[in-house]
Amino acid sequence: MKLHFTIIFTSVLFTINAQKSEIKFGKVSMEEVAQKTHSIDNEAEAAILYKKERLVYDYHSEKGFMNRRKVHLRIKIYNKSGLDWATKKISLYTSNSGKQKADGIKGYTFNLEGNKIVESKLKKESIFSENISAYRNQISITMPNVKVGSVIDLEYEISSDLVGYMDDYRLQYGIPLDFVELNIDVPEYFNFKRFTRGFYPISLQESTNNRSVPYSYKVQNRQGLASVGSNSTTRNGSLDFSEKRYEVSAKNIPALKEVDFTDNIENYRSALIFELESTKFPNSGFKIYSQSWEDVANTIYKYDDFGGEIGKNRNFKDDLDLLIKENKDTRKLASTIYKFVQDRMTWDDYNGVGCKNGIKKAYDQKSGNVADINLMLTSMFRYAGLNANPVLVSTKANGIPLFPTTNGFNYVVAAIENGDDYILFDATEKMLAENDLPNRAMNWTGRLVREDGTSKQIPLVPKAISSKLVFMNARILEDGSLEGEMKTRLTNNLAFDYRVDNISRTKEEILEVESSRHSSIEINDFELKNQMEPVEPLEHSITFIKENQVEIIGSTLYFNPLIFFALKENPFKLDAREYPVDFNYPFSKKLIINYVIPDGYKIESIPDNLRLGLPDELGVFNFVMQQNGNSLQVVCTSEINEAIIPAYYYSALKEFYNKMVQKQNEKVVLSRI
Repeated sequence: MKLHFTIIFTSVLFTINAQKSEIKFGKVSMEEVAQKTHSIDNEAEAAILYKKERLVYDYHSEKGFMNRRKVHLRIKIYNKSGLDWATKKISLYTSNSGKQKADGIKGYTFNLEGNKIVESKLKKESIFSENISAYRNQISITMPNVKVGSVIDLEYEISSDLVGYMDDYRLQYGIPLDFVELNIDVPEYFNFKRFTRGFYPISLQESTNNRSVPYSYKVQNRQGLASVGSNSTTRNGSLDFSEKRYEVSAKNIPALKEVDFTDNIENYRSALIFELESTKFPNSGFKIYSQSWEDVANTIYKYDDFGGEIGKNRNFKDDLDLLIKENKDTRKLASTIYKFVQDRMTWDDYNGVGCKNGIKKAYDQKSGNVADINLMLTSMFRYAGLNANPVLVSTKANGIPLFPTTNGFNYVVAAIENGDDYILFDATEKMLAENDLPNRAMNWTGRLVREDGTSKQIPLVPKAISSKLVFMNARILEDGSLEGEMKTRLTNNLAFDYRVDNISRTKEEILEVESSRHSSIEINDFELKNQMEPVEPLEHSITFIKENQVEIIGSTLYFNPLIFFALKENPFKLDAREYPVDFNYPFSKKLIINYVIPDGYKIESIPDNLRLGLPDELGVFNFVMQQNGNSLQVVCTSEINEAIIPAYYYSALKEFYNKMVQKQNEKVVLSRI
């Protein structure tokens, strides 16, 4: 929103007690350039040696308040992996009300050549601008002559007439941050709520200063209509007000690196966030901006490109009338409409809670963003007499919103309510079954919003457990080879993932993937069922031969009964973890293998049976092996019953996987009779 002395927005700044540095842009030390490894984290690929951000508000008599955010970054590259930090991307928000703009981009790369520091200046041709979405532009800056050992110095300024919008202040990265200074001066007319994100402690200092801003304005001359010359005069004035200063000064902030089973690492890296709470201007009333999530949902529903679109059904009425006529059963009708939209529409990969093209145009063009498609689906459900409503979602990439704000949601799906129960639908994916969501949308909770202004929070984690069942008959050959037949059955999100991975592959390409997935087995026959039927379990079967699967030492044979299915290492390697483990969805994987051992051999030993459980029934592992004459059967089951495991279970989860890996890699011993 623009501010002409009547409307607002602000920004912030924070501080941790620490002395202020004397670092100047474009002036680096020999110590910085010559440094080989980080002084604290010797495995760091790079480090931010210094970060300074300064935000101030300016006042213009015609434009009102604007803000300027000046940034200085100094980065050291330690190894080849750190070269990615040579490119800086600046995200700029834009809307009908105003936009952010990047100016004053300057940069140098410093390298050590012999005993001399050599600088390379950033050139304009290394700065690129592109449109990312309807609400985002991006500036990409590629620093010159960057190599291992380089020090990068970059400075830029972001100006904005969206004075009510402020990007987060990041205080933790995937590399160490040696020293940071943040300063923001906020005029007394703006009152902000302050939030912290992440686990690294942040100390904020506040103080108050006085400020006077000169400006010019025009006044009308009191002359008759017949007077000659200008009818206005330019005068000078000043705006005097107090400011709150927010400061943070911190050093030696450790890296927080992304590891497997993480939804969005930015949810857990430390940052400071300010949200406008209220404004109070001279000669103007007190205005409150704080909202509840119910207020946010109701506000979004009233958007013309959201709730205003749902009632538009003229374009599809004739097509839908045919579907309604052919399907009298309510559940079947919902499934038929969902399939109709999936088949007709193509998602353009754009997110957003508002329609990009509008339902009418999207329906005609058979393409649109997520809101075009899923609000269209909601509209069709309602036209068919179903109790359907949209569900606001924040994708995993968008993060977990900490406070009620319309910017907290960037995605929408459809829901049909039946009392306290509901079914979710996302027609952007053609291979997605009803009541399943793609991984990007399974982000904790969403908010279902109704036309009457009511709303409720609903979980987005799948209700059904995705399962994988593998059944195999295998024969061990005396030369160490293994041959057999294997059938696999996948349901829900496990089936969806397989379908998406293989939807554009030929049969030969799928065979190649299956072969590499199972340690380069030779596949003779392959059959795939229900590949294009997301409501059905996906099944595939193969016959195979795998050479050198059995280890031969003298007259003894050794082999892993879980063969190429055994988990070789624990995916959880950290000693401790501060943020949750995200498995995307709950799952169950069951493996049943029947072995026939070669003639002339007997079973010398087999692994013991084992059953493991996680606390609070979060998961279970069960390994059972039994012999009957010259045959063996192994049944191995692993289950994770919750999609998101809180961090305080991490040590138990790590030990669970340690024991599971150990058991899965024990061997059967066969000896010659």
